[in-house]
Amino acid sequence: MTEKTQPLIVVGVDGSDDGLRAVRFGTGAALRRDGELLLVNAVDDTLMAGAWGVVYDPEVLQAAGVTANEQAKGIALEAGLPADRIRTEVVMGSPGGVMARLSEVADLIIVGRRAASGLERMFVGSTSVAVVANASCPVVVISAAAHPDPVGQKGIIGVGLQTDPGSEATLEAAFEQCERFTDKLEIVHAVQPPVGIFARKLTPAQLDEQVRFAQGGIEALAAGVAERHPGVEYSVHVAIDSPINYLVSRSANYDMLVLGVGESSIPGISLGGLMRGLMAHALCPLYISRG
Repeated sequence: MTEKTQPLIVVGVDGSDDGLRAVRFGTGAALRRDGELLLVNAVDDTLMAGAWGVVYDPEVLQAAGVTANEQAKGIALEAGLPADRIRTEVVMGSPGGVMARLSEVADLIIVGRRAASGLERMFVGSTSVAVVANASCPVVVISAAAHPDPVGQKGIIGVGLQTDPGSEATLEAAFEQCERFTDKLEIVHAVQPPVGIFARKLTPAQLDEQVRFAQGGIEALAAGVAERHPGVEYSVHVAIDSPINYLVSRSANYDMLVLGVGESSIPGISLGGLMRGLMAHALCPLYISRG
């Protein structure tokens, strides 16, 4: 009989506050799943090629990566993860590419968001975007500034659900996360209100009918998935609103917001404006599953 291997949790380490928040979350994930934690510092090799006219000494970059990993390992040890379940690596290559390759063998990838406040929050870090767009396994994106509290204190997880064929897989992932953290799940969906000439052609009654139709379809889907997770209490919420506004505002109440991203034959194009907006502005960690 083949011995079952431990789940592998991979965390991107860069020494930033967001990176350290990712380490703390990853350590908790490894403890809950009885898994192994791999702390990875990726040294961007474009720096050594003279990007922006500056050439960096590879030994200096390697040493900085080792230092960042040791700090991260200390956090994991303090949280109670045994030393024999922690590995560290410094890898040459673009951070997004390195993490995407590791996602092929990982059960979960965790990265910091690296988005600050004010105007900087209009953009999300390029590394987290690249990882989410190209990863083969689920990805958690987390921020020290936007959601510093330990996951689980609010007692509720949300899932942003579309009405496409991949919705059941996203919903299944949400129920599974709920079983790990809490027992309450909110399933949310926004019906985009019409604008311009389309707004004049659609009556309030027709718009309400769209809401009822979406609510009924999601409730039917949820009932089937819930049978496999009887310990999870769930509710369905459908509103007439911009999806980005609705999900960002509700995310303040969640320990985690689960989202789904579709598969694509062209790397990177599966991330639309809604996903990028949520990665930049959500007020809780995002758990992004593959459709």
